[in-house]
Amino acid sequence: MITLIYKHISISNMGCCGPVFWGITGLAGAIIAATLAIGLPFLVNYLVDEQFKLYPGTQMYEFWEVSPVPMYIYMYLYNVTNAEDVINFKAKPILQQVGPYTYTEVHERVNIEMHDHNYTLKFQQKRWWQFVEERSNGSLEDQITTVNVPLLSAAYSNRFSRKLIKDNLNSFIDESNSTVFITKTADEFIFKGYSDPFLDAQAQLPPGLLDIPSYDKFGWFYGRNGSESFDGVFNIFTGVDDISKLDVMDMWNYTRQTKYYESYCGMVNGSFGEGWPPRRERTSISMYSSDLCRSITMDYTEDVEKKGVTFYRFAGTRKMFASVEEDPDNWCFCSGGTCNPSGVTNSTTCRYGSPAFVSFPHYYEADTFFQNQVEGLNPQKDLHQFHVDLEPRTATPLKVAARFQINILMQSIPGIDVVEDVREVYMPVIWFGVEADLSDKLLGLIHFMLIGPYIGCFFFFLMFVTCIIVVAKSAVKYSKMRKEVPPVHPEEEGDRSKEEDLEKSEPIQKTNT
Repeated sequence: MITLIYKHISISNMGCCGPVFWGITGLAGAIIAATLAIGLPFLVNYLVDEQFKLYPGTQMYEFWEVSPVPMYIYMYLYNVTNAEDVINFKAKPILQQVGPYTYTEVHERVNIEMHDHNYTLKFQQKRWWQFVEERSNGSLEDQITTVNVPLLSAAYSNRFSRKLIKDNLNSFIDESNSTVFITKTADEFIFKGYSDPFLDAQAQLPPGLLDIPSYDKFGWFYGRNGSESFDGVFNIFTGVDDISKLDVMDMWNYTRQTKYYESYCGMVNGSFGEGWPPRRERTSISMYSSDLCRSITMDYTEDVEKKGVTFYRFAGTRKMFASVEEDPDNWCFCSGGTCNPSGVTNSTTCRYGSPAFVSFPHYYEADTFFQNQVEGLNPQKDLHQFHVDLEPRTATPLKVAARFQINILMQSIPGIDVVEDVREVYMPVIWFGVEADLSDKLLGLIHFMLIGPYIGCFFFFLMFVTCIIVVAKSAVKYSKMRKEVPPVHPEEEGDRSKEEDLEKSEPIQKTNT
């Protein structure tokens, strides 16, 4: 290519001034091109960082306020097909996965306050879900049999209570005809909710007596659709003063240390969960989950590529929910001194005393202790892994697959008749996956941002080479022109002067004659 450029460059023949002019012009152009080629990547990086900071007017703020990426949540319920045998004969529960029941999910940040003194912003978020029948497998009217969560929660909360309290609880259970298993529609278990005598009884208690929210119905997502208060109040760093802190959590519900776990396990760490600081490396990323009331860490596992862009995959591994035997640092996730085998995190304190334990779907990456308690599970990496694919320069997510499973502990509790003789099982009840894929339009924008500086550098490199060739050819041309001018000797110069004087004097002499 350089040879081609060289052949097509010619220096005009304008005497000595032509080569000098082109030489100076080429030298100036080479300096400018070199400066731009070196400085362009720094300029682009600066401009990209500016657009990714969270303050009104930037591209990132616009995307962050209302997410432009379409999201879907896929919900699967576990139907217990042998509930009577489980109660009467302590049979191993046989589970039938039903679903998915698919919903669109939209996020909006509201009640936003900018805190310029520490470069943070405070906000709440609304989330809306709408059922998508064509992406679902089944009807919201499907009948599902699973454990009675309000009943088991009441029993679990009173497992250490005095006999008098347990006797009163037994009387209430008998009067309300409550049983360990309950059958409701999929819609009732997910969003619609259903009435329950335990919730009705709780509603009759004086306000503030129990440190738990009051609900008139039970459903896994009941009361969350369109709520701006359910997820809590977030404070995150904007990245204005330090881009490496972009999207990192400062506080949740006005605290940096929650009451749900001891020591550093209760600290609010990691990102908000929908963005990370740029310039990621192949190590790990962290996020704070308000649903789990704790931070979680995902480890780098592999590179993935889409349309010429390389992304880093960070996934939830066995380490995320490891037992204290496998990872002693997880000691503070044990609740009440009870530690579980690897594969679940104890969320009882986060879920107001309900015996809830969170894992990956189908107990993926969990100890076989949990999988062997039931029949019907089939953990698979492609279907059940929690992972995020990030473009490392901008930390833009290509794909998010946030997958969790909720399990309810059904255990024998002496003194509470309905559960005194049950089989101990960490019963899977529901799992869901929130998935979002970057659109081709946004992917194209990211691709352009990544290759743009290289294209610019290549262009300015060609400009630099062209200018250097111009300077070289100008120098050669100027040198040749200097050699073509004949040298002038002093004697010849004197004779030439005499001849010129003689020619000037002849007309004057003729006039005098």
